[in-house]
Amino acid sequence: MCVRQSARFKTVSYNWLGASLRAVTLTGKIGGTNVVEASPVVTEAELHQRLARLPRVALGTLPTPLEPLPRLSELLGVRMFIKRDDLTGLALGGNKVRHLEFTLAMAMEEGCDVIINGAAVQSNYCRQTAAACAKLGLKCALVLRRDRRIDQFKTTEPQGNLLLDYLFGADVRFVDADADMDTEKERLAEEYRAKGHKPFVIKHPDLGGGFGYLICLLELVEQCRQLGIEPTHLIHSSSTPTQVGFVVGAKALGLNWRILGISPHHRPDAPDRIAELSNLVAERLGLPVRVTPDEIGYSLAYVGEGYGIPTDEGMEALVLMARTEGILLDPVYTAKAFAAIVDMARKGKLTKEHTVIFVHTGGVPALFAYQPTVLKALGWSV
Repeated sequence: MCVRQSARFKTVSYNWLGASLRAVTLTGKIGGTNVVEASPVVTEAELHQRLARLPRVALGTLPTPLEPLPRLSELLGVRMFIKRDDLTGLALGGNKVRHLEFTLAMAMEEGCDVIINGAAVQSNYCRQTAAACAKLGLKCALVLRRDRRIDQFKTTEPQGNLLLDYLFGADVRFVDADADMDTEKERLAEEYRAKGHKPFVIKHPDLGGGFGYLICLLELVEQCRQLGIEPTHLIHSSSTPTQVGFVVGAKALGLNWRILGISPHHRPDAPDRIAELSNLVAERLGLPVRVTPDEIGYSLAYVGEGYGIPTDEGMEALVLMARTEGILLDPVYTAKAFAAIVDMARKGKLTKEHTVIFVHTGGVPALFAYQPTVLKALGWSV
């Protein structure tokens, strides 16, 4: 049966500046927190070889560029680079393309012909799932959650990602904000089974993101080598799977990079989930790596009122990136993650001594759905 089972997790608190991945001994400080001297357990070539043994289907335009941000670096007083995973190619790009290369390969290997996914109405994951299914000749069915609290910040639907879901031919179903997503996806799967289909339900634990972002980390290592830079921080928007690949890769390769995920929602159990998935990914690849929740750098400080609800700081950061570097962010994920970098720079937690990579995980179509919020950030009366 093509279903991924969910799990339960406890709630704990974490150092929001991020902990480096422990391996040997404490050796110094970066940004006021301990740095750990990690010992590699695998070479880059060996990690590539292990990943190459996994089922994978080509969906993205990879590797994505690693670019300097010269004007922002000067403005914020921090040496900054951006990993352009908004340019992964498929359906206006985004991080989930890397996830889907492994997840959909597994679904096809199992003989599934319908892919079921679900999230918020303006889900980037669902938009990229619908596009990937269209590319691969698979049926896509989506369960999308409506939330009236979020709708007040958006224009009339369908717009943004939802418009593209329809364009890619997805079977779209809507549920209320308090609906249990796993239950609703399984209900839709049963509907398709009754019609003679073999559905694949994307749900936790899904290891595709971990594998995909191990590939991304290997790209970064090579790109940093070519540019002659040694990052101190890797900062990105994190709702779990993307950070898994960075965590496992950094620990396996012995990188002293501070991996910091900025949460787009109030989910204090996320470090537990990241650690659990990290260990599953390491086990699947035969890596002698073990990750604990206290090793996960994760911040809830920039969520604001909740998922999908823009913050003033995030919208300020979005406009700053657009007008300083000509790069588009989105109000839900990347704007809040970049707002964290701006805030840390202004508070002196990031300085000219640091080299920061901001991983742009995509989400640009949501800009159009959040048109009233964007206009307000630009000073328009709406």
